Amino acid sequence: MKSLPMLRQSRRLATTLLSAILVASAASTFAAPTDTTSPLHLNANENLFGFSPKAQEAVIKAVESGNFYNRNELDDLAVMLAKKEGVTKDYIQLTHGSGPMLLMTAATYGKPGANIVTTSPGYPQLTGAFAQRGGSIKYTPVGANLGYDFKAMLAAIDANTAIVYVCNPNNPTGVLANPTELRNFIMAVPENVLVFVDEAYLELANTDLAANTMTPLVKLRKNLIVSRTFSKGYALAGFRVGYGTGNPEVLAKVRANDTGTAPSFLAAIAAKASLADTEHLQGNIKKYREIRAYTMKELDRLGLKHSDAQGAFVIFKAGIEAKEFQKKMLEKKIQVNTVFGVAPGQEGEYKDWIRVSIGTQEDMELFIGATASILGKS
Repeated sequence: MKSLPMLRQSRRLATTLLSAILVASAASTFAAPTDTTSPLHLNANENLFGFSPKAQEAVIKAVESGNFYNRNELDDLAVMLAKKEGVTKDYIQLTHGSGPMLLMTAATYGKPGANIVTTSPGYPQLTGAFAQRGGSIKYTPVGANLGYDFKAMLAAIDANTAIVYVCNPNNPTGVLANPTELRNFIMAVPENVLVFVDEAYLELANTDLAANTMTPLVKLRKNLIVSRTFSKGYALAGFRVGYGTGNPEVLAKVRANDTGTAPSFLAAIAAKASLADTEHLQGNIKKYREIRAYTMKELDRLGLKHSDAQGAFVIFKAGIEAKEFQKKMLEKKIQVNTVFGVAPGQEGEYKDWIRVSIGTQEDMELFIGATASILGKS
């Protein structure tokens, strides 16, 4: 009968062999969807360029420890993120994806009589959950460029406003806010109102993250939370890793509504390795920028109005009903999305607009060809 040390050594050898096989085959299987029979997904903003091979290797090596609870991986990740954001660890709240940060905030502040100020169209996860708690949503329209109108948002704030929500770049329009205007807006919001800035796609913008992020303001304004995710630039959507940065007192208040949303230890390991692999992240960003520019240039060629997008997607005016366009695209085995988060009564303004996620160069060439065919353009 083998001793415990021998059993552990045998298991490590087996895991090492499996790791070598999986890493060696990664080039041919990396980033493939689990359902290979499904249409091309250009509707969910998934990163089709793949996550860091170093993260993949780190996760494979850690698989044999899956029978143990987390020991220090989450704490280590929080320390790394705090250093990245220039804050102390108590300013970081880890979650499985950034969605739980939005939902916890809605649960904390949403109640009858309270309102949340946002834009139309806009990402509805926080605002929708806020409304489910009995609160109301105050929409402000986007500007002529489909970006934020901060003067209108500031004017919409009243004595009952609990939260102001900004997703930057906006989802679904993809338009990036002017960083100076956004900073001035945040600091102009009454101190008792929480400003929530969702930066899920900010790494993918045409200008660097440091020039656009609002994270430094958390040390200047107490009622501010900035959320990020590893799902987009880092391509860890399936692992589910995100975080919020904010004043420790505000995070403690929000954390009271946490229903157990910490990332798994494998997700934390993947995130740590991804943070360290800056070269891979920059490679993904470069691909997004180049292929997004190609997509918008092709939409111009087809004569289709579109946003000046800087996220993982572009919206454009198809000229036919969005549902009909979706149906015709699905017949060509491509999935796209409509424009969501529109204020009641304004749905007609976006009835023929489509949001398409950025995929590989080949994916977008297929999409452009399908679009031209559907709309009778060349």
